Amino acid sequence: MREPVKRLELYEAIKRDIANRIYLPGEFLPNELELAAKYGYARNTVRPALSMLEDEKILELMKGKGRRICQPEVEKPQVPLTFLLPCADFLSETIQIPQSLHTRQILQGVSQVAFEHNCRVQTVPVSSTNDQHNIDWGQLDFIDSTSKVIVTTHWYCNLLPLLKVRGCKVVHIENQTYHTKLYANYLKNWRVLTIDRISAMERAVKFLADRGCERIALVRFGLSEKDHPVLSGYKSGLKKCGLQYCAWLDVENYPNKAITRLTADFYQKNNFDALILDPYQVCMLRTQKSLNHCLALPDNVKIMADDEIGYNQRTFPSLSSLDYQYEEIGRAAAQYLLKEDFRPGNEIFPAKIIERESTICETEQLTLLAT
Repeated sequence: MREPVKRLELYEAIKRDIANRIYLPGEFLPNELELAAKYGYARNTVRPALSMLEDEKILELMKGKGRRICQPEVEKPQVPLTFLLPCADFLSETIQIPQSLHTRQILQGVSQVAFEHNCRVQTVPVSSTNDQHNIDWGQLDFIDSTSKVIVTTHWYCNLLPLLKVRGCKVVHIENQTYHTKLYANYLKNWRVLTIDRISAMERAVKFLADRGCERIALVRFGLSEKDHPVLSGYKSGLKKCGLQYCAWLDVENYPNKAITRLTADFYQKNNFDALILDPYQVCMLRTQKSLNHCLALPDNVKIMADDEIGYNQRTFPSLSSLDYQYEEIGRAAAQYLLKEDFRPGNEIFPAKIIERESTICETEQLTLLAT
């Protein structure tokens, strides 16, 4: 029998005996002479067979002591990604508030990356009432230094001290609100993904200005909030485009069904030629009539949504919008948490403009009609 064949046979025999626990992990293997006698091979066959076992980390050579059987590597179960939710039914499709829709998109991106890495995602509702001041702290008992947590928006601000104390890895997704400055002491320890609403609104204003609009108005809920990024971006966008006109309306304290009356009154007072508005207000119209007619606006007023939702494509005309790519943000969040060398830092995610019929210029409309 040729020497390489003998060497391989002895390698397999010793490896099999280790697997069958004839030699136990942590114990020393008999010396080369004893092994040669036991298995019936020459010593010059034993040594290369043992070297093969050392290369596979099955044996460890200890100078002056011999060869010790290594402890078998036990694969540790991968820590799941923890995705926090305000309440148990927050992902239900019956909930049409913006935060719920965006959360579903972010979670979809997280789940895609987790699947690619054979990692589990666990969603953890932290309140039974969707109240940030009514947290069920018992839901977070499992959080420790090995946990990998995804936090979306400042809604979870009361949880940040606990997450810092537990020493877990955190990716925080934020919307450029003033809360980011309030909790900077916590966020500096984590990865922060910023949805750049300010520059997005600046781009929206420029997009409309490039289409000949000089009186661009804004209708949205929550604009009275301190340093609201949408309002800040709207104002800075007007300034960068050299536009003096500025008119905005906060509809937070009005019923959703009043949007037609509100936009009609708003137009009568301000006579704008373009409008940027919250698409969730449009969802409440639920009509087959033209979008401008439903909002009681002249047909020549260009309309653009400050967020992309599926309903934007079903309006007539279809609604141009800002697309913040929430799914891609979710993918980035998961990728950061799954890195072995997780590091604090910041990354900004800009929005893309999706142009549809609601902002097409008259010349472009004529071209479309001709074709």
